[in-house]
Amino acid sequence: MDEKPKSEKKPPETRSRSKTLRRIGAGLLTALLIVLALLVFVFRDRLTGEGLRETFGKNAPAELTDETYTYETGSGQVFAPVGDGLAVASSSAVQLLDEQGETVFKQIVSYGAPAAFGADKAALFCDIGGTGCIYVTAAGESTAVKPEGEILSASISAAGWFTLITEEAGYKGLVSVYNTACELQYRWWSGSGYALKAALSPNSRTLAVLTADMEGGYVRFFRLTSEIELASAFYADELLYDLYFMENDTVCAVGQAAVRFLGSDGAERGSFSFGESYLMDYDLGSRDFAALFVSDYRTGERGRLITLDSAGNVLGTAETERSVTSLSARGRQLLVMTSGDLSLYSDSLVRQYSNETLMTARRAILRAKGDILLLGAYSAERFSF
Repeated sequence: MDEKPKSEKKPPETRSRSKTLRRIGAGLLTALLIVLALLVFVFRDRLTGEGLRETFGKNAPAELTDETYTYETGSGQVFAPVGDGLAVASSSAVQLLDEQGETVFKQIVSYGAPAAFGADKAALFCDIGGTGCIYVTAAGESTAVKPEGEILSASISAAGWFTLITEEAGYKGLVSVYNTACELQYRWWSGSGYALKAALSPNSRTLAVLTADMEGGYVRFFRLTSEIELASAFYADELLYDLYFMENDTVCAVGQAAVRFLGSDGAERGSFSFGESYLMDYDLGSRDFAALFVSDYRTGERGRLITLDSAGNVLGTAETERSVTSLSARGRQLLVMTSGDLSLYSDSLVRQYSNETLMTARRAILRAKGDILLLGAYSAERFSF
């Protein structure tokens, strides 16, 4: 029978080399950990969501954060961005949340047709067809505004000044302008056409008003220092129903057949016709461009995204096979949500990021810091590409 070989003991020099190698390996590991810690400290500004997106580009994974913004629900629920915060209005409550999702203002109301409007540092809540109106600063300080008649429409400027169009006996609308202290600054009574919408320039010096009569639509301009009409533009047999101020004090007026771009002198600086297509959605959240979604079908199943500069020139177009459920323009970017994806575009409609997933949110809002709020009936979640 063969004998089992006896285990041999390592000579002293071999054991010494093993211990030395282990000490060297441990030393190298410690040094590596120190270097990694130093790199994390030095490049800590890059280890954020935005930094990682810049580092890894378009293929950076989408992220749905654990942060949730909760708010009251109710019929007729509407939303408006307020800086990086959120205004929420329904038939039963109005609420303002700051950028961290904390409620800074909430009030129980009874609104038949709730509306919410947002500026960088203030929100305006109104009951269209009623007299309810509340102005709220970003800090949560509120003022109840009491118009003399029922509210027909409202708007708020980037500076926080706001307009109300109300019913007035013997006239076809009264346009009132208020400053950030809710003090009445200007009034104009419309006698020859129904006042539909008003907007203030960012410097709070010029007022633009849309009116309509049996002959067509008008864009009228006023200085807040005079009751005399400064200028006007008339579009025969055309209904204009929305407007806002873009850069260089250009007014963008949206109608059923075209978008018009005008100076405060009433001269048209450009226009864009929808042709045979239907305007399905638009967003006027950026002063740099206007965003449109048009379709050849009334159902809006397929169509084109179009962006226009302040002279009516086409910046970009993009085809979409899905119907658009939400547009949100901010700065020089456009966020587009459909039932099956969420995409971020440049103002020339070059796709920057996209996430293919079933979208159940009611609306998506692009914030200045680059992240997104996905709005549901009871809460909003913060999303980052």
